[in-house]
Amino acid sequence: LAERQAAQRETQLQYLAVQLLADLKTACCTAHALGRRQLTWGAVVPGVQVGKEEDMDDVLTALDRMITEDRTQGAGFAKVEWCRAQAPTQWVFEPARFGSHMQVRVYWGDADGDYFQAS
Repeated sequence: LAERQAAQRETQLQYLAVQLLADLKTACCTAHALGRRQLTWGAVVPGVQVGKEEDMDDVLTALDRMITEDRTQGAGFAKVEWCRAQAPTQWVFEPARFGSHMQVRVYWGDADGDYFQAS
């Protein structure tokens, strides 16, 4: 039973990360259409249980993994920075959040517009 619950939780967390990436790509699509090639985007990090630290960390890890996989296949963002909001604020290359909030700054090239259409 515990293994089944763990697998179900993992599936739910993966789904939440996919939804976050889809929302990010939608925002990037709009920015791309406006001629921009950079976007700073923020969201509340979802979890299976709202506000559960472990869930939020796992969702961010899954989101980062998906972005990294796309980049290694030659698609997606040229550069990804995460906001570490605790003073002093820093932009870092590993997933970071402040409480339940995350901000990510992404960069892409002119030819990457198709990436935002695929979800």
